[in-house]
Amino acid sequence: MEILDTDIITNQGHVEYATFSNRFLASLVDFLVMAVPIGGTIYFGFMEKNMMLMLLCTIIAGLYKPLMEGIYSATLGKMVVGIKMVDSDHEDLDLVQSFTKNGIYLISSTMSIMTTFWIFGQDTFLEAEGFLASSMATQNNPYQTITSIWSFVILISCFIMLASDTKQTLHDRIASTFCIRK
Repeated sequence: MEILDTDIITNQGHVEYATFSNRFLASLVDFLVMAVPIGGTIYFGFMEKNMMLMLLCTIIAGLYKPLMEGIYSATLGKMVVGIKMVDSDHEDLDLVQSFTKNGIYLISSTMSIMTTFWIFGQDTFLEAEGFLASSMATQNNPYQTITSIWSFVILISCFIMLASDTKQTLHDRIASTFCIRK
């Protein structure tokens, strides 16, 4: 199967692939960067109940990784750690490659948007006051099971890199991208 073939990368000298710990550390830094839009999603969704601002924060959070990697070949976390994403020719990613690689996360963001529309369509949610009451009003979210399963798929995709000589996640392999040390 071509997407799992690690021989597609051309030999352009020594390449040091980013390790699991490099990528995990970069993810932690990105989590700190994303605290603002994620916090905005929670605040505008459950405290202020402003659907448009909640959606805006969700979209910003969802587009962060594909846009940063498509424009700079690295998120801020990857830049701090000294790693970047490249294609099979060791060239910087373009937007198409980045959106392909990050499709797994874009699907998750799409599910969050669908959940937002469902939540704001619930009278019990709109009438609830406070974070706890608002959270409890979302208990019957029909997208929750799908979201949980998809989160597990993302986790498996990321851990596949532990068994890869080129340290690729499954979504890296699908997009023919590699994470290397600068």
